[in-house]
Amino acid sequence: MEKVIVILLLCFRGALVMAQSDTVYHHLTVAREGTPLIVINDNIIGNLDGISPNEIDSIRVLKDHATMPARVKNLDKYGVIFVTLKKMENVKTKSVKEIKAWLGIINDAQFAVDGFLLEDENWLIATESIREINVIKNQDVSGHLTDVVINVWTLDPGGRKALMPGKRLNTDKPGVIYIR
Repeated sequence: MEKVIVILLLCFRGALVMAQSDTVYHHLTVAREGTPLIVINDNIIGNLDGISPNEIDSIRVLKDHATMPARVKNLDKYGVIFVTLKKMENVKTKSVKEIKAWLGIINDAQFAVDGFLLEDENWLIATESIREINVIKNQDVSGHLTDVVINVWTLDPGGRKALMPGKRLNTDKPGVIYIR
């Protein structure tokens, strides 16, 4: 009987994982929705907090998955905004390896940003952009650690999920008509 339960649990877990993933994007069940990825100087994932418009040299927006550089293919579901700064001195960063060491994780771990798994761990993360870090430790039915995922959020909690169709932020004013 125990073997049957274990087999059913493993089948259910496999089906759940398959249902949560799609064919192109590998992401966690809680991932950013409707918000593009911000890439600073072609190698830093972050946001625009703390960056003055005067510091920006250029901005390039890519929305088509077919034209994305290979390095961002898994991260581009909602487009990518590439920002090039005039000077690099204002952006402090940490590598994936540095974040793992800071968290005390010495085992292999997958790394995600805003819920999307990084396939290339050579990215840098803008430290001022880090809002929250989640360490997700999965265990098998016997309690042994199977894998670890570190997810770095660069979005505030309110910006992590897109608004549902027909819903707006709580800023509706009487007499204002919203057109979609």
